Amino acid sequence: MENKIFTGIISDFDYKAMGITKLDGVPVFLNGGIIGDKIEYIVTKEKKNFFEGEILKTLKNSKFRVESPCPYSEECGGCDFLEYDYQKTLTWKKERVDNNFSKIAGLHEKAQNINESPKRFAYRNNMQFQVRDGKVGLYKKNSRDIIDIKNCLMQSHNANKVLKILRSFKNLKELKTLGIRTNYRDEVMVILSSKKRISKLNLLIGNLIDANVVSIYENINKKNKFHYGEEFNLIYGNKYLEDKINDISYNLSPQSFFQINRGQASKLYRRAMEYLDVSSQERIFDLYCGVGTLSLEIAKRGGNVIGVEIVDSAIEDARKNAEKNKLKARFIRGKSEEILEKLEENEKIRADKILVDPPRKGLDKNLLEFLCKKEYKKIVYISCNPATLARDLGILKEKYRLEKAEVFDLFPNTVHVETIVLMSKN
Repeated sequence: MENKIFTGIISDFDYKAMGITKLDGVPVFLNGGIIGDKIEYIVTKEKKNFFEGEILKTLKNSKFRVESPCPYSEECGGCDFLEYDYQKTLTWKKERVDNNFSKIAGLHEKAQNINESPKRFAYRNNMQFQVRDGKVGLYKKNSRDIIDIKNCLMQSHNANKVLKILRSFKNLKELKTLGIRTNYRDEVMVILSSKKRISKLNLLIGNLIDANVVSIYENINKKNKFHYGEEFNLIYGNKYLEDKINDISYNLSPQSFFQINRGQASKLYRRAMEYLDVSSQERIFDLYCGVGTLSLEIAKRGGNVIGVEIVDSAIEDARKNAEKNKLKARFIRGKSEEILEKLEENEKIRADKILVDPPRKGLDKNLLEFLCKKEYKKIVYISCNPATLARDLGILKEKYRLEKAEVFDLFPNTVHVETIVLMSKN
């Protein structure tokens, strides 16, 4: 197939938003394209059950193709669907969840609907920009190369003002990552990450204060695997950035996990509370609780809640957030499967209902076994990965039935999607 040119039509996207066409019935994964595009392409790699290819040109645009408002969208890997009709994107995301339910979990049920985001742009309250060779920006699609970005449509106007100031820093070459967090008042926390202490930071402070920056951290990170290292030094301002969802306030430290789409998260959390049907007579365990966002939603409604989280700093923040909001909640640090067992055996405390909101890898195998063994009244599962969600549901369905599921577009213009599922004991 070397140097041979093929013609095809993009029929689908994969989980990375790469275009898919077929060659003699064999899937070809391409470096772009929109569903409905007629394209010319070459095959660059031949695998056992699929090919990889490169689009040479688009012969006819899809009727669902739209003009991108972003000058970087052709190369930047931050967004996947800026050139795809938004309503078609929503349909594709829901179908992706439904297909995973069917193919991976063996479930006939489908999500009831998909909830579109109140904002498609300027919705991100947390971004990390990479710094290398004088460039400041995001990674190129399917690459570690950096696309130099002066203005990102996914963050607020004020956050872009901060980005402009940071780009002009004379010692920019010392940095690895620029973190910009914004709250509901458009106040900003800046995290400057480097392999060593950063010199002449005082030159930045005055201009950053004028841009509503209320907190500046220096982060020492000698590794390349993560955005940030473990050492954070407060250079200026507040130790925490205060944010708010559904009238509950949170103190966020630089490394705190917090949903990036505040407006959509508020809708998701309200739905979680509806699914849980919170009662003061029942005890709820909130597993992978982070800084306590969902635990405090439960506590606000009079629920008896215990939050479990393995990250020390998150548990510390969760306890402070409960105190800040004058809400009663208990938080325990540790692995969820181990804490559940200890609470039942040592303290004779058993949950009536379980809420889980795990990272992309899904639930731990031991936790899944424990949940099936104990058979709780309800499990509400919030997931950012349809594949691992479906894998876990395939195990849980032995003891629980799927009652409801909804999809939330927490990450507009990207391939990512959030799903909430209610399962009840058989």
